[in-house]
Amino acid sequence: MNELHVFSELHKFLNGLGRMSVTLAAKSLTLGYKPFLFGGGVPKFATLYGEKRYNCLILHVDPGNQESLKGKIIQKEIQALLHFDIKEIRSFPLKKHEVYIPFEVIHNKEKMELLKHFIRKQYEIIVNR
Repeated sequence: MNELHVFSELHKFLNGLGRMSVTLAAKSLTLGYKPFLFGGGVPKFATLYGEKRYNCLILHVDPGNQESLKGKIIQKEIQALLHFDIKEIRSFPLKKHEVYIPFEVIHNKEKMELLKHFIRKQYEIIVNR
């Protein structure tokens, strides 16, 4: 799977999770996904970064709580599941409340399905708060 295909597949999947407000950054191929629920109050759930420097999916697992270590814990889970180490692949600073999945580690259908299951689980946690 090439990275553009991964980006496209993840975009379709994220939109299919439920009603989403999707924002497009002005100067880059960056899409933000915020669940649209009655009563509001749901922060951004995911970001697809198509920029060359990032080229990854970022899940905001504890949005609004920048001191949370939840992202670091879940980062270890996804790294074990998909067999990669983000620090070996990317050099940008990682936020403790976010999870980073580079597109190039999703190189076959099996990994895409594992990732989709993982994303759905995180989505359900966010919307059921």
